Amino acid sequence: MDRVFRNYEELDFAPLAEGSPVQASLLWGNPETGPAALFVKFPEGFVEPFHSHSSTYHAVVVRGSFSSKTPDNDESGDGVYGPGSTIVQPGGQVHAELNASGGEAVALVVFDGPVDFIPAD
Repeated sequence: MDRVFRNYEELDFAPLAEGSPVQASLLWGNPETGPAALFVKFPEGFVEPFHSHSSTYHAVVVRGSFSSKTPDNDESGDGVYGPGSTIVQPGGQVHAELNASGGEAVALVVFDGPVDFIPAD
């Protein structure tokens, strides 16, 4: 395999799902089976609906800041995590992240398995 260097500005971003304002750029792996790594961009003011993923993901906040909540903790902003902060979200756990910054927020997200989005009931 050859070494590959790409500037952030050269990455191709597309909606994470049809109609989603969240944009993603696949860095490596297979999102259908995992593992896979992506840069994920959340627009200013974005709040996700409650959902889960079938696999665990590990993330690092690159730009902006994030907060997260679970159905048992509907208070957003209890913890706001900025650049360099890490997140481990277990597969199957219902949660919702929100962009807690004044602009776009970006995270490097590595899924152990498939990249999916399962809306909560």
